[in-house]
Amino acid sequence: MSRKGILFCMRYPDDQGFVWRTVVRVRDRIAGLLTDYDSYVAFPTLTGRSVHRIEHMRPVELDCYHLSAVNKEKLAQFVAANDIAAIVYMSALPTSLDMAFLRSLGVKTINTEQDSFDHRVRDSLPRQIAKFVVRRILKRQLHDLHIANSASQGEWLKSYTKIPPERLVIIPNGIDTDHFVPPSESREDGNVHVLCAGQARREKRIELILRCAERVLTQPEFANVSFSYVGDGEMRGEWQELATGMGLAERFRFIGARADLLPFFQSADLMVHAAERESFGLVLAEAMACKVPVVACAAAGPSEIVADGITGRLVALDDEAGFAEAVEDYLRDPALRAAHGVAARARVVENFSMERQVRDMAEAIAGVLR
Repeated sequence: MSRKGILFCMRYPDDQGFVWRTVVRVRDRIAGLLTDYDSYVAFPTLTGRSVHRIEHMRPVELDCYHLSAVNKEKLAQFVAANDIAAIVYMSALPTSLDMAFLRSLGVKTINTEQDSFDHRVRDSLPRQIAKFVVRRILKRQLHDLHIANSASQGEWLKSYTKIPPERLVIIPNGIDTDHFVPPSESREDGNVHVLCAGQARREKRIELILRCAERVLTQPEFANVSFSYVGDGEMRGEWQELATGMGLAERFRFIGARADLLPFFQSADLMVHAAERESFGLVLAEAMACKVPVVACAAAGPSEIVADGITGRLVALDDEAGFAEAVEDYLRDPALRAAHGVAARARVVENFSMERQVRDMAEAIAGVLR
C-alpha cells in the first residue's frame, strides 16, 4: 500500500523570511514526527532563493490560497498523484477558501491560525445567529480542525466566528530557543539601541513609535540612543517619509526586510511593539529569548507573552504617554534592562518553546487523520 501524504501550505514565496522561517521550521519538525506520512510544503512560488532549511518536507510550487480554476486543477492533480490525506493551511479561515472544492478532493483540512483580528469588533444579533446555525448546528464553513496560536485567539474563534469547541484546539506558538540566544559578549560602546520589527501593515502603528522616538531623542540625556525598524510592506514608505519630516532620519533607521532577525535582536537593548492587533507576536518571543526586554501595547497576543513588570512593560493601547515613559524608564536603567532580559529568556524557554508546540501540533494533526 502506498504511503499517504500531508500537504503543508504557505502563503508566501520561499524567499520570504522573517517570522515565516519560524513557521516553516515548525512545520518541518512536525513532519519529522509524522513518519507514517510523506510530507510536502507548498509555496505559491519557488524562487530558487529559498531562505528555509527544510529536512522533512518536499517543497512544491502550488498556490493553495488563491483557488482560481488553474490553481484548483493543479491542486487536484497533486492531491490525487500523491494520495494526500490532509492539507494544513496557515491563516486561512473557511470563508477565504472554496471549502466545497476542498471537500470534493476527499482530504481533511486543518488551519493553523496566525492572523491578527480586532477583538473589539462585534456582530449584529442576526449575524451571530446565522454564524451559530451554520457552524455549530449545520457544521458547515469549517475546517476539520482549527488550531489557535494563543488562548485569546482561541476564545475569539469560539465567540466571534462560532467555531465549535470540538473543532478547536489552542496550541501557543513557540520559537527556536537554540537559535534565538543572547550574544556571547555584551557590547561596551556606550550606545543604547531600541528595536521594532514587524510587517509594515497599518495595525503595527510604527507612527506611534516614531512619536515616542521624537520625544526620547530630543532629550540630551538620551544622546546615545538610536532606533531601528526591521520590516517591509505597504506602510513602510509612508512611515519613512514621516520619520524624515520629524527630523529623525539620522537616528531612526529603516532597515527593510531581513530573513533572519537574530543579529538585530542580539544588538538591541530594548524591543518596542505598538501593534493594536496581534494574535501572538513571534518577534516579541524571539527578542525575549535573546534577553531583550519588551515594551508593548497590551494587544491580545503580547499580553500573553510579556509579563508586565517582570520581562517588560504592557501599556494600554492608546496610552502614548505611558508607552514613552516605559521606554524612558528602561533607557535610564541598564540594571533594569539586564534583570528583565534574564527573566524574559527564562519565560520564553519555559512557556514558548518550539519543542512543545511541535509535539502538540503533531499530536493534533495525527488525531484528525485517525
